[in-house]
Amino acid sequence: MLKGKVAIITGAGRGLGQAIAEAMSKEGAKITIMSRSMHELKAVAEKIRYHGGSVLEIQGDISSEPSVLEIVAKTKKAFSTADILVNNAAVIGPAKIITKPGAQEWYHALNVNLIGAYRLILSVLPMMINQKSGKIINITSGLGQRPYPRFCAYGVSKAGLIQLTRSLSEELREWNIQVNAIDPGVMNTNMQSDIRKFDKKILGSDVYQRYHILYEQGMLKDPKEVAPLAVYLASAAADHLTGHNGTPEYYKELGFKMHG
Repeated sequence: MLKGKVAIITGAGRGLGQAIAEAMSKEGAKITIMSRSMHELKAVAEKIRYHGGSVLEIQGDISSEPSVLEIVAKTKKAFSTADILVNNAAVIGPAKIITKPGAQEWYHALNVNLIGAYRLILSVLPMMINQKSGKIINITSGLGQRPYPRFCAYGVSKAGLIQLTRSLSEELREWNIQVNAIDPGVMNTNMQSDIRKFDKKILGSDVYQRYHILYEQGMLKDPKEVAPLAVYLASAAADHLTGHNGTPEYYKELGFKMHG
């Protein structure tokens, strides 16, 4: 499905990023994976290579412009181009109401979740424009479309990413570049584990109970259930789709086969 394609995936040391990297590799793509933890990246890369995949692992932070330039330059040197970009890396940001001190935490959340994605898009676009094709997939969240107490910075950053997806889908049409976003839902990832570790006083009683109930009742998605959608959006089968943001169930209505 992706044979001969080159994909850059951020936040790929674990969780959804790892699941997407493994799924795309199995479909024939060459993969560049990036995260802040080289230990995690090496474990993912080893697994991909064990199954015959081609992978380049780069430790970095997308809130840093030099890191972004490095990942793109090294991908171009290793694989000549980039056909697919998956902006998955994210931080939850300050879990507190806006009246509490934490401006730097706000800036960091926006810098990683939104500005970092913008930097990477800007850096890969020359290659995609030159070849007149490309797939950009942004990982968003339902919190980008509805208010959620104490996660305002995260929600604002994801709302920005949703609008960036919609706007760029129109701007980049003339070069045959499709830009879509996935709202994966609440998954069983390290980010969710970190949220559950927050005290009730930080999250508030209602939010605290909500996240613990989801975990205890087994309602968290396995990232491997979402990864096939990223493969689909990166493939020629989704050439007709651009500017969309939604869950796997939403994309099913547009032609994505959940188990196909």
